[in-house]
Amino acid sequence: MSEQDLRRLVDWRVDDETAGGRAGHALGSLFHLVSTVVTLGADAGMGARRPTWDVPADPESYLDLGPVELRWPAASTAEQVRATRREVWTTPSGRPPSRVPVEALRIVEAVPVRPGRQADSAWTLTLTDGSQTGTLSGAWLALAWIGSLAGWPEPAAP
Repeated sequence: MSEQDLRRLVDWRVDDETAGGRAGHALGSLFHLVSTVVTLGADAGMGARRPTWDVPADPESYLDLGPVELRWPAASTAEQVRATRREVWTTPSGRPPSRVPVEALRIVEAVPVRPGRQADSAWTLTLTDGSQTGTLSGAWLALAWIGSLAGWPEPAAP
């Protein structure tokens, strides 16, 4: 599946990229290539790459949503988040994956890190379970996928 296929599967709006954004991504990709070569792949190991948005045929396999981080509670260390077609997981290094009960959470604030609702626009969602809060950060399309799994309504524009 492609980005367009994934966009059709989410409940939230995902805007088309502007011409300026496409040009910026071309330059960003060139910069990333140079950076990866210069740093001997260190960037790639830290998740500094564009997602493919691939949705595997196996519903238990992880989608390629790019880097998504959860801080739960908000003051804790960030953990990498992955999602399948059915569930969301933290995937801490050296420990087994842990299911995130996103259906029990709700959004209390949504803030764009980079304006826009294009697939790769960076956003941070503040979430609550009613007793504590945390944050979920990543590309808009990744958050839209997780939000769709959770049954969250699309956040209003800030």
